[in-house]
Amino acid sequence: MLRLPGRYFRTLPITDTGYETQMLELDPAKTVFIGMHCWNIGCEGGPEIDPAYCVGMGFYESFAEAERIMVECIRPAMDAARAAGILVCHVESATIAAKHPEAQHDIDPPAEPVLEPTEVVPGWRQSILDRAHGKDYASDSPYARMDRAKIVAPLPEEPFVYQTGQFDRLLRRLGIENLIYSGFAADMCILNAPGGIVPMAPFGYRLFLMRDATLGVELPDTFDERIATRWAVRYFEAHYGDTITLADFLRACEELR
Repeated sequence: MLRLPGRYFRTLPITDTGYETQMLELDPAKTVFIGMHCWNIGCEGGPEIDPAYCVGMGFYESFAEAERIMVECIRPAMDAARAAGILVCHVESATIAAKHPEAQHDIDPPAEPVLEPTEVVPGWRQSILDRAHGKDYASDSPYARMDRAKIVAPLPEEPFVYQTGQFDRLLRRLGIENLIYSGFAADMCILNAPGGIVPMAPFGYRLFLMRDATLGVELPDTFDERIATRWAVRYFEAHYGDTITLADFLRACEELR
């Protein structure tokens, strides 16, 4: 068994909240380690950061820290999982998955066309997107040219998915019960994107997050305190499962070997 301490945030009774730890025992044959939305903007071989757009991790400090996490945390965790016989899975955005035929296996059937709602204030939402990310960011920014970061790229035969249903079907075929997440961004995609924590929770998987292998989209004035990151980790620990650390995971994988 993969034995390591987990941490969660106890919300009850509401007059006495706080952190709790417990020993986890996970069957390695029923466990996957997930690298999610590990983009290469600002990384070696990837598109350069463009200050005219706020995309990906948003700001220079967060881009640099995300790259450090991929090199020093996510890649070592992937290598340790592989050596211990734990399957490594890769969850990406539809934008990136479209560039990779290996990510197109068993995808969801085409959805029925949905009529777009009539805007109450025409153009208002688009103006906010332009203000937040830059005009035409989806087609003209580094976001449009990004790919998976090479340091955490899938190995041949490792699952590579981008849809919640696609991911669930794969995991059920493999008899997987335990999902350990790493990647970006903690307060956005890790929680809410297809294949992420909130979409996968209703299927009943045990969900875990490697808390030092993720980062929120920090604004320049929140980066030092990691406000977005800490909020996302605490939210997960209060509502979805336990967090673990890289050091404990490496140790547990070594014991398995």
